Amino acid sequence: MSPLFSIVIPTYNRAHLIVPTLQSVLHQTFRDFEILVIDDGSTDETEDVVEINFPNQSKIKYIRKKNEERSVARNTGFHLAKGEYVVFFDSDDIMLPHYLHTLHKAIEEHPNCNFFATKYQIDTDSVISTNEIASLKEGFYDYQLLLKGNIFGTMVAAKKQNANFYPFPPTFSMCEDWIFNMLNLKNDKIYLIDTIGITIINHQTRSMANNDKAIKGRIEAMKFIKKNITFKPKENRLLEGYTYQFCAIHSYIDEKQMDAFVFLLKAVFRLGISIAVLALLAKIILGKNIISRLRQSYG
Repeated sequence: MSPLFSIVIPTYNRAHLIVPTLQSVLHQTFRDFEILVIDDGSTDETEDVVEINFPNQSKIKYIRKKNEERSVARNTGFHLAKGEYVVFFDSDDIMLPHYLHTLHKAIEEHPNCNFFATKYQIDTDSVISTNEIASLKEGFYDYQLLLKGNIFGTMVAAKKQNANFYPFPPTFSMCEDWIFNMLNLKNDKIYLIDTIGITIINHQTRSMANNDKAIKGRIEAMKFIKKNITFKPKENRLLEGYTYQFCAIHSYIDEKQMDAFVFLLKAVFRLGISIAVLALLAKIILGKNIISRLRQSYG
């Protein structure tokens, strides 16, 4: 009998991180699931670590493939999944024990919905925080929520039997989750559950920690989205404006003040002046080092 959920976990050289992730899935209170670990050609001891820590664990299926980046790995998992719903999960995050139970309850209440997500929290050196998703009401949302960026991340449950399902774009290794969600939700909706079900572990080896790569990936993803979706003028301004604001922030973090200023001007041209823009402008003018010293001085 097929499980209700297939948990698809792409991984690449995550031997030092994957064990807590898999343990968190195996500790789910809702038990009707399988785990598909899609090893995208790891060159470390990931496979050995999984075998040693989870011997004879029937719920885990380890699939090794050549390195083709995580979009292809996720798509591979989707095609191999036997579950009615495919849950995309990252190999460095933690699934809280009630996560699948929460999804199951929402599915029973909304059986015709194709996409589900819970809220999440972020763990940075054991300091727990949230983002703007925390303030959203429970309910249905579409692509318009994502014009500012991908608020859902990768952690989405998708119905396997969905004729209009758009897979992860295989040529993208950055912002591929934004593209995935935007294109799937252009003519569909996702149900957001007002429960925190996931802890995202914020560490230095996450892809977004590379600011140059993040900037390039965000711009390329925006261009790809615009080629595949026709937006209204206001939507187009929001899409471009928040992309350039994102780039300004990452340029500031990388201490590239001129790049940050140019990106911020592009954002202002599309979004106008706001308190957030003025605050970012002040940071760019002062520079990251001065801001850091001011924060230390005022504790």
